[in-house]
Amino acid sequence: MPRINQIEDFLKSNRIEIKNLIPIKNDASFRKYFRIDKKILMDADPTLGEDVSSFININHLLNEFQLNVPEIYSIDKENGFLLLEDLGEDIFSKILDNKNEEKLYKQAIEILAEIHKKDLNEFNYCILPKKYSIEKLLQESQLFIDWYLKKFLKLDISKSEIKDFSDIISKIFASLDPKLEKLVLRDYHVDNLILQSSKVGLKQVGILDFQDAAIGQSSYDLVSIIEDVRRPITEDLKTSLIDYFIDLTGYDYNNLKNELAFYSVQRNLKILGIFCRLSIRDNKPNYMSYNNNAWKFIESNLNNSIMKDLQKWIKKILPHEKQ
Repeated sequence: MPRINQIEDFLKSNRIEIKNLIPIKNDASFRKYFRIDKKILMDADPTLGEDVSSFININHLLNEFQLNVPEIYSIDKENGFLLLEDLGEDIFSKILDNKNEEKLYKQAIEILAEIHKKDLNEFNYCILPKKYSIEKLLQESQLFIDWYLKKFLKLDISKSEIKDFSDIISKIFASLDPKLEKLVLRDYHVDNLILQSSKVGLKQVGILDFQDAAIGQSSYDLVSIIEDVRRPITEDLKTSLIDYFIDLTGYDYNNLKNELAFYSVQRNLKILGIFCRLSIRDNKPNYMSYNNNAWKFIESNLNNSIMKDLQKWIKKILPHEKQ
């Protein structure tokens, strides 16, 4: 059955007519979103590898955390449809300006601090995601090798060089002594946060796109929002937000500094690979314009002393820096 007919059947089962379907700008995944009858339709086509189960599970967990996530009105797991609460159009990335920037970013940090404080052992009645293990991190980092170096730059990378790359990342990760015990949303940035001024406290921030969550270190989400290739912020604001996170959580400064450096580099290497894959495989070249920002974050964080071996490896492979 054509996808549009499946959508129509799902909406009919919820007494909604398809004629009012309004597409919403999609992200880099195969998921699609629509506004319909003051609700949001998530179209996560299972034939394209999408699955709504994780969204449902993490939605339930964040609800248990007393955070603001969309209410789920209707579920069709088999065909990959969810009918969700519409949290509005005040997405952080759309409403941020010089006057409200610090306030909104601090609200985002408060959400992360709240998640960090939660002991997942107390929520073991929920379906918890998998751990953000070194195996997963290496799998993601391989995207940089496969799509940025090989397919985009067309470099010939030897098996020994790839092994060195993996060994270096594994060694740095181990040096962080990762406990992997906190919920990490993994897509935590200003495009996935919505301001709901009518609500109070932490509920003022609506959270979207958390289906890829894992159990890891809170520093991953922190660096995701303060070093976002689509919206870099000033060094002063970044420092202020790191300090604010430490004040709220009691996180050790030196540990956090090292974790931020590692996760920023790992994440941005992955992003370079993903953006090249979107351009080459999926004919979505627009994301390539963010590659320079990704490299700025990588180069800055490679200056951290724990990153020196990876810095040497990248300089060897790319002696003329990013080009």
